[in-house]
Amino acid sequence: MTENVESKVMRRELAGLFDAACNRVREVRQARCVADEEAGSRYSVVGPFEAQIVLPNILQQMADTLRGQLAKNLQ
Repeated sequence: MTENVESKVMRRELAGLFDAACNRVREVRQARCVADEEAGSRYSVVGPFEAQIVLPNILQQMADTLRGQLAKNLQ
């Protein structure tokens, strides 16, 4: 039981450090939000909600553009 509580506290502390680091990167780079790949296929995004809400569309547009560029290069 103690290990479980300690593990939760540790994860919460690490999440707080991650948020602080991401916020610092956002400030220094003047970015709207910062994304970080976690182990596996999970991602964390730190930034204002209005920036996060448009992120899927932006990423889809980037993916479409990259696919088009790759298709041209493969011909």
